[in-house]
Formats: sequence, C-alpha cells, structure tokens
Amino acid sequence: ADADADAGAGADAGTSTSAEGGAPPDWTPVPSVQIAPGQHKYVLISATEPYPSGTNQRCYTQFFVTSKDGAHYHMNAAEPYVELLQERGYRDVNVTGGGRIYFNVEEKSINIFGFSYGFGLADHAISKEVVEKDERYKDYDVTWSNDGY
Repeated sequence: ADADADAGAGADAGTSTSAEGGAPPDWTPVPSVQIAPGQHKYVLISATEPYPSGTNQRCYTQFFVTSKDGAHYHMNAAEPYVELLQERGYRDVNVTGGGRIYFNVEEKSINIFGFSYGFGLADHAISKEVVEKDERYKDYDVTWSNDGY
C-alpha cells in the first residue's frame, strides 16, 4: 500500500491530468464513503481517477472516507481501501490523515474528530464534505472537530 503520511490534505484538491478514452463498460468506480456503524478509526484518502470523466474528459483527484470495525490502527482502516483503489486503477493513492468517526445510525448523526499518530490529522472539513455529498447520508447531521484522539 502506498500510503504517504506526509501528503497535504488540500494539495491535490481539484487537480486533474489529461488521459485518452473513457472507462471500460465493466469498470465500477469506488464509492467515496465506506464507514462502519459505531465509533471507529477512519482515514481520508486522495486518489486520481483511472479514466477521464466530465465534459472536459480529465482524470480528477477525489477524496475517500473509510472506517473499519475492529481496526486497531489507522493503517488497518486504510489498507483494504487503498488496495481496492489500486485494484480498480486509481493512481496517486495517498492517505492524507486520519481520526475517529462516530456513525450513529439510530440518531442519523456522524461525528468526525481526532487524529492519527501514523498519518497525522485528516482535514475533517474535507471528510465532512465527502460524507455529505453521499446520497446515503443526505438526512444525517454531520459534524467535525479537531478535539480528541
């Protein structure tokens, strides 16, 4: 897994690279959010799409938020998603930081906070934005703070 703990969270935002052609018909993009109910370690990952998209046919860099039930370290939350992104052809995959995420299904709330010793502090504002853009969480109250571990 190519996880760069020193990458700046905002450094790749909105950047793009040119590429020819589109995605093959059997290719499925990786969901930008995969979080487990409860309170778990999470990581914010940036990666560049493998195939051009949009009207100008560019490969955009996007962010992903993932947490994993039972992850003892942030690396345990990161590794499966980093591997999935790489398997699907995403490039420049970087773990930009980590923290904790409390996903309360009953109360329809998601609280993003804390930091990772291994990857540093994630930009929780970006993580919040990624979660809020996911249709599955449109009715959720999503909050963040840099407090806590």
